[in-house]
Amino acid sequence: MATPKSPFLVYEDFISPKNCEEIVADLGFYLPDVTPEGAPVKMMRHHDVVEVDLFDKVQVIIPNIFKHFNSEYVGTEKMQFEFLAEGVVSQPYCDNAQYLRKKWVKTKNRDFTGILFLSDYSDESPFDDDYEVYGGKLEFMQHGFGFNPQRGTLIVFPAGPHFIYANARIIAGDLFQVKFHFAAKSPYLHQPADFPGDHTTWFNG
Repeated sequence: MATPKSPFLVYEDFISPKNCEEIVADLGFYLPDVTPEGAPVKMMRHHDVVEVDLFDKVQVIIPNIFKHFNSEYVGTEKMQFEFLAEGVVSQPYCDNAQYLRKKWVKTKNRDFTGILFLSDYSDESPFDDDYEVYGGKLEFMQHGFGFNPQRGTLIVFPAGPHFIYANARIIAGDLFQVKFHFAAKSPYLHQPADFPGDHTTWFNG
């Protein structure tokens, strides 16, 4: 029996742990920004040099991504390098649309999102806060599951309202991740019928 087609593409070991450490060092995140009340907030920045190196690797899988979703590639936005420190709470987010007048309206030319983890999830002792994080699960509320951070793993999924997501609260350590946005020649319209099953069957095989 064939494995059901999944709307999530998972590239384990997309980059090495050493490469993850080098990227985090190059980004130079140290202390998080805080609200007026002192609560830490998610930080984001761009880094042209790191982006060039990463894009060389991303280019290799772009044809596979767009073949999987039966779409035609147009371009990639500047990468977002994100830092979620201990205590950060991420709000649910849709990458390409806003809910306006009781309907979802596409407001950004984004069709697919990629999240590349640069930190490892751990809930065990000893805990190495140089590269481990407790919390930060990438949660997809509509689908009832998520991905714990795993250094070097890249998750790709459609960017629309069927895929609202958030990172769970950071309990300990820091979460570093890279966000990619890909655009298609024609707007991608997600059809759930093209991906029968759910997370309990999508990843079997």
